[in-house]
Amino acid sequence: MKINKIKTKRIMLIIVLFSLILVAEPAKADPFLTKEELDYIGQENIIKAVSLHGGAPIQYADTNGNVKGISKEVLEEICNMSGLVFEYQLYGTLDEVFNSDADITFGIPNNYTTDNMVLSLPYLKSQTILYVNSSLDSSKLDDKKYAAVKGSDLPEGIKKETAIYFDTREASLDAVEFGQADYGYGNSYSVAFYTLQNNYKNIITVPQGKESREYCIGFLKDNEILLSIINKSIEAFDETHMKTLVLNATTQIERKITLPMIIDSYGIQIFGFILLVMAVLLLSFIHNIRANNQLKIQNERYHILSQTSNEYLYEYYVRTKHLELSKNCIQLFGNVDNLSELVTQLENVLINDDLEKTLPIIELPTTNGDKGLFKSVSSPIYDDKGKIYSVIGKLIDISKEEEEKQELIKKSEIDGLTGLYNAITTRRLITERIINTDLKKTGALISIDCDKFKAVNDTYGHLQGDNVLINVSKAISRTFRKNDILGRIGGDEFCIYMQDIISKELVALKSQQLMDLILEINRDLQVTVSIGIALLTDEKSYEDLFKKSDTALYEAKRKGGDLIEFAE
Repeated sequence: MKINKIKTKRIMLIIVLFSLILVAEPAKADPFLTKEELDYIGQENIIKAVSLHGGAPIQYADTNGNVKGISKEVLEEICNMSGLVFEYQLYGTLDEVFNSDADITFGIPNNYTTDNMVLSLPYLKSQTILYVNSSLDSSKLDDKKYAAVKGSDLPEGIKKETAIYFDTREASLDAVEFGQADYGYGNSYSVAFYTLQNNYKNIITVPQGKESREYCIGFLKDNEILLSIINKSIEAFDETHMKTLVLNATTQIERKITLPMIIDSYGIQIFGFILLVMAVLLLSFIHNIRANNQLKIQNERYHILSQTSNEYLYEYYVRTKHLELSKNCIQLFGNVDNLSELVTQLENVLINDDLEKTLPIIELPTTNGDKGLFKSVSSPIYDDKGKIYSVIGKLIDISKEEEEKQELIKKSEIDGLTGLYNAITTRRLITERIINTDLKKTGALISIDCDKFKAVNDTYGHLQGDNVLINVSKAISRTFRKNDILGRIGGDEFCIYMQDIISKELVALKSQQLMDLILEINRDLQVTVSIGIALLTDEKSYEDLFKKSDTALYEAKRKGGDLIEFAE
């Protein structure tokens, strides 16, 4: 009996599908394009065409993301007839469709449009049909939940308070199938398509509708020429060819593999496999319990010691090369990957001959996702023959101390006002660069001094003067590379070292960019700078190179400032 019902249902769906094909009756006309329309086509404009996904077979995206459907077939036919070129995209909601930057929207029924949208001639007509959850009486739906599509008008007689809105027609059909809604109305094409594709078991359709729908092309932008071309193309459609387009689109159904289908076909095999997996897991669980109990007895002394001292303890067995960790140690490092890294780093050191030394500092991931720095102190345990049996040690977390140390080092190198390197650090870093410079490459030292900076302090106060210095340092940081050395070496004096420069012109260009940016940032005060540049030749020290750039800087100042001067 059940099989007969299923067969009857499929036969009815096929009958509905072919009935739909026969109702498509576009008018015929002989298109005549004006010169203006031909010129428009000749511009080879790409027309952005968008629509709502989930309205198959009118329009939808297949499993590969390709746009398919009757509407696309129609547009492709218009393309062949007129020469227009379309670019397709589907969206998940009507709001996204109407708010896009597209030219047209396709597959739009008359009850989905906005008030100011211009529509083409209809190219497809369809009657709406009722679809109902099979547990309900289709004649008693007054107070039932109606599955509506967002952006569409409610059919006559449907109360607002009973409507539940979904993004697409497919989503509304899914809702009725799974009991989230009770019934809905949809175009007969889409209802038949999704019923076949998704193998709905709980939906029945009733061949009576609330309204007829005409599918058009909607214009999101005013374009009378494009409207005229498309209308003429639609008028020219051959009726037989149109039916072929509809047939092609409505028969390209990709059947979805659903969980109920799998269970129907392979239910016994799946149940047997689940029982087998559960049996294996049970045996594994019993085995792990026994192994854990033995391990617990074996390691009890280490756990007690670890908890008492609140240390991260470990023991390394020399003969078996096995590393055992305390409970606190495991809790600190957390997951298996972290523990694996810990074991590897400790073993790399402990297998050496000198087992009584303090291990070097090692970096390890902890359970909270951070990286920690640890130092290990270890002591060997000897057997009765005087040979090392194992090594017991503890990890000491020095992360905070190391962080404070690095912060102090960093603060000692940075100028407090500008955030650039201070004079001592600048000298040290430039000296290292000069010593390590490749003989085939060169560098450049740029000395910078603010023009008339004393006048700024005297006129506007030292607070404003400090702001000028901060702005100059910002301009320097924005202009030069991250691997350049940027420093403040005096009150309003700055120093930059560029390594591996490709030309003298590049240094001049970067210096001019700096001068322009400083003037722009301090535009209210009209702050300018003088710049002296010395290219590294055979200088061996910071002092020798700085003397050359400082001499060039003095020459720029002597000439009135706001200049770039290269050393002789």
